[in-house]
Amino acid sequence: MKKLNQNYIIWAFRILVSGLFLLSAYSKIFPLESALYVFAKQIVDLGITNWCIAPLLARAIVGFEIFLGIAILQNNFLKNIIVPATFLLLLAFCIHLSWVIATTGNNGSCGCFGELIPMLPLEAIIKNLITMAMLVYIFLKVKPKEKDQLWLPLLIISVIYLAIFIFQPPKCCCAGESNAPVQTVIADDTDSTNVVIKTDTVYENGKMIIKETQTTQVINTNESGRKKVNSIFSKYTSFNTGKVDLNAGKKIVCLFSLDCEHCQEASTFLHQLKKKNPDFPPVYVLAFGDESQVNDFFNGAGGRWPYTIIAPEEFFPLLGDAKYPPRIVVMDNGNFLGDFINFEHLDTDALMRAVRR
Repeated sequence: MKKLNQNYIIWAFRILVSGLFLLSAYSKIFPLESALYVFAKQIVDLGITNWCIAPLLARAIVGFEIFLGIAILQNNFLKNIIVPATFLLLLAFCIHLSWVIATTGNNGSCGCFGELIPMLPLEAIIKNLITMAMLVYIFLKVKPKEKDQLWLPLLIISVIYLAIFIFQPPKCCCAGESNAPVQTVIADDTDSTNVVIKTDTVYENGKMIIKETQTTQVINTNESGRKKVNSIFSKYTSFNTGKVDLNAGKKIVCLFSLDCEHCQEASTFLHQLKKKNPDFPPVYVLAFGDESQVNDFFNGAGGRWPYTIIAPEEFFPLLGDAKYPPRIVVMDNGNFLGDFINFEHLDTDALMRAVRR
């Protein structure tokens, strides 16, 4: 009877561990249009790698999670490899999350379950420790198989990775990045003295390297007074209303996800500002989503802007330091005058100060 109860506990723990890993993988895959790129952005934001490697690494991690979730339900190499590998993976996550808490605090979502179940780093550590305790029990109580069959684990992992790379092939996120110098002018409120930061973005072995030089100069801050430069948005010239040069004159460029409530609210604020300020610059939207979502988004926002829908492999790298959309950039001749990210409610006063620089 005792042995039977022990077997029930072992299988209960195996099913729970399997469910956690499969749920984690599911949350990083669905929705298919964006989840893997959201996960890749988390990898980039953590400084683990760059946008050239992140889409591949994201798929590799998800595939391994699926493999462990399935492999722990079979008996081949369970005690010798599968359980120890799962334990060590969770231990590595705990160490990393502890470092995150020590350096940046217990803030934001750890990304363990994608956007499906947001978890703070400390919550993720607790979840991992409980899972590791179950794995220790499984390791101590389960008996190794007399003769392990290598073909079954190999078949499982092969099918998983083939499926991922066939149905969700990674697209290069760094190809096509401009190597042209990008100049950002940050003006003070007097519009007399400006700090000019020139950044040259280059790629060496797939790694982005940014070189900055800074000077102070007095310039005329009207639209013709700033030198025209190439911004990160230079390649986007075709919108639903026609062609436009985003680097010519004052423009506001918005990165909006069409299913994002904060993006819709920010668009509403921009419309209100346009009604109150006759000199408000043109607004252009680089959107992530589907054409079928456009009407609902703009109707809810109280008006339309010129827009173009861009691919996820382009949209998420353009978010830059923003952990999530929206990102709103005020530009003059390609120079950034204001960059608004990671907000719940748009600071309209700060945006208007940027517009009038």
